[in-house]
Formats: sequence, C-alpha cells, structure tokens
Amino acid sequence: MNQEELVIRKKIISLNKKSKSVRDIAYLLDVSKSKAAYWIKRYKQTGKLENMPRSGCPARLNKIQLSQLNKALLDFAPNRFGGESLGWTTKMAIQYVKDKFNVSYGMRQMQKLFHKFGLNLITPRTEHAKSSYAARTVYRMDFKKNSKKNIWVAPSLISTK
Repeated sequence: MNQEELVIRKKIISLNKKSKSVRDIAYLLDVSKSKAAYWIKRYKQTGKLENMPRSGCPARLNKIQLSQLNKALLDFAPNRFGGESLGWTTKMAIQYVKDKFNVSYGMRQMQKLFHKFGLNLITPRTEHAKSSYAARTVYRMDFKKNSKKNIWVAPSLISTK
C-alpha cells in the first residue's frame, strides 16, 4: 500500500475525532467527500486503515510459468504445416500451454495473454492493394495459399519493408 494514502487516511480519522464534518475534512485534505466518509465508516467498523485482501480467482500460471510462456511465444515459432510457422494461432497456443503446463485456457483468455506479451495479430490476406507481385508470392509461401487463420506474431518478426 502507498504510504501517502495511509497518511491521508490517518488524517481523515484524526480530523473526524476532532469533530470536523466530512465536508470540512474533504475540503482541508483536498479529497472527495465520499472518500472521507468511506474511510470514517470503515474505520468505525473494522478499526483498520489498510486495504482489505481482494477477492478473485488465483492465476492459473505462476510468474515463472508466465515468463517461460512469454519467452516461448516471442522467441520460438511453432511447428505448422510440416515446418516452422511465422507465428502462433490461438488454438496452437492453448494446446502448447496444455501440453507444457497442464493448464487449460479459453480462447479469449489466451488472446489477453497475447496482448499482455505484446504479440500482434495479423489477419492473412491473399492480396493487398499496395503490395507487389513478388511480395504476394513470398507471403503465399510463408502462410500457405489456403490459410485463413489469424496469426499472432512477435513484433520483432514483423518486417516493415
């Protein structure tokens, strides 16, 4: 917890004990009236000014496993179509996590991890209005001609030529 927040909370309580109104406390400390009222009420109920533990589901992967997954997604291209692929599909990453860490993720949660790790989503197109024939040929060789899947790619693998 931030020490400045704790100091403000203590000042709120001390001014309340001196019979100051919530409005006066809020004005003197430059905080909202609702914040001052909340901490006065909470202190009377619990006698504590520290943050309460937050509820929520614990993470499925610990920090070490997340760093391993981050390294794998950014540094290693998966095997696909009998060779190495340019990037990861969401389903491939879900299967990788299930095989490696024995943890199952849903599609949306895996996409959130991709964003957290800084991967970019590329939607394959067979042609682009500004691309040259040579660029399309190279593209088709990389993605296979009939690939319609979105691919998550590390920023370091994207060429901007």
